[in-house]
Amino acid sequence: MFARPGGRVGSSLRELLAFVSRSLAARGCYAGGVSPSKRTPVGDVPVPRTEAAPQDPQLADNPLYLQRRERADADKPPSRATALGAVASVRAPGTSSRQAMMEGILTEDRDLVAGHFGTVHYKPVTVCGVELKLEPLQPSIGTAVHGIDLATALDEPDMVEFLRALWLERRVVAFRGQNHLTREQMVAFAECFGEVGAPFGEREHMPNSPHDLNQQIKAPGIPDMLVLPSDETVPNAASGWHSDATWQPRPPMASVLMCREAPPVGGDTCFCDCYGMWEGLPREVKQRIEHLTAVHVGTVGHQMDGVTPVAVHPVARTHPETGRTTLYVQQGFVRRFAPEHGIPEDEERELLRVLKLQEGRPEYTCRLRWEPGTIGMWDNRAVLHSASGDFWPHRRLMERLTILDSDASRRTPYYAPVP
Repeated sequence: MFARPGGRVGSSLRELLAFVSRSLAARGCYAGGVSPSKRTPVGDVPVPRTEAAPQDPQLADNPLYLQRRERADADKPPSRATALGAVASVRAPGTSSRQAMMEGILTEDRDLVAGHFGTVHYKPVTVCGVELKLEPLQPSIGTAVHGIDLATALDEPDMVEFLRALWLERRVVAFRGQNHLTREQMVAFAECFGEVGAPFGEREHMPNSPHDLNQQIKAPGIPDMLVLPSDETVPNAASGWHSDATWQPRPPMASVLMCREAPPVGGDTCFCDCYGMWEGLPREVKQRIEHLTAVHVGTVGHQMDGVTPVAVHPVARTHPETGRTTLYVQQGFVRRFAPEHGIPEDEERELLRVLKLQEGRPEYTCRLRWEPGTIGMWDNRAVLHSASGDFWPHRRLMERLTILDSDASRRTPYYAPVP
């Protein structure tokens, strides 16, 4: 599917890349998103919980979770090298004690949120006799669905067909008010849209690195479900734009997150539209990169038997269901182009910088505000995502499933230029 480009990047393209880089930076291209959408009145918000033990008793007994807590320094504030630690240091400047910092922030947050007000802007739709409210999170990407019970509604094939079409069109779909779903019902929901995979996709690669403690907490009896806790002792938020497991030869189609516990404010997930990232590139840059491939490298935590996973994928990717082109490069796992393209190092670095400046532009980005019982499902072939690490020391408890395309022939990324 890939055509090897001839020649090297010339001085005219180098000048163009420098101009594009300056222009994008001047237009405020940064990792972020649009403001959270307003919510309907739901009454008072409880005072944030401050106890150290997680709500889930199964998690409290998990040896990996307990090991993470034991390794944490109870007297040292979270590292400022992480977003969680940096935001905490801004909120409690000059505090050297972890306990004092936590207590100060929690005391301040007791008065931070006392209720909700406002309106939800939505489109009413009736599907299979169910009245749905579709709330756009941003003009081109992201929809929150209100008024559906996923425990029963997906028994209707027409409802599944409608929701899949909505997901393909909007790339990110959220469902509010689903905290009554059991973990088994979560799996049943995911199976309506594809094949439930291992935590990182296909089962040929199952990470077993001893450094993978943040990823190894599995739901009891459901090994394909990851439990992702973050609390005052062991903060955790996957900040940085990425698409899940692109270091796999055949990356997963979709990811599903269930929020079981959320901070009163913060901890949102931002999503960036890869269609927009591609369309926003200058024509000359598109022509230069459309037949290139890039090297995607996993982290040390993704190692299996001591080997770090590596995969090569097209820079411009054709979505196998919509036929549209996405920019399939992201800061999370892409470090270089494939060596066979022979791109000089300085030009490769500048080209990658221009491509990654597309990440997080407000025009392409929506922001999902998590609430307990919110399920988010996104298309890994068409969006990037990044968690907002701004909620320490509050707890966030998430459950994640990975979905593979049921048609295995569509799993390998490819590029098919439109004539």
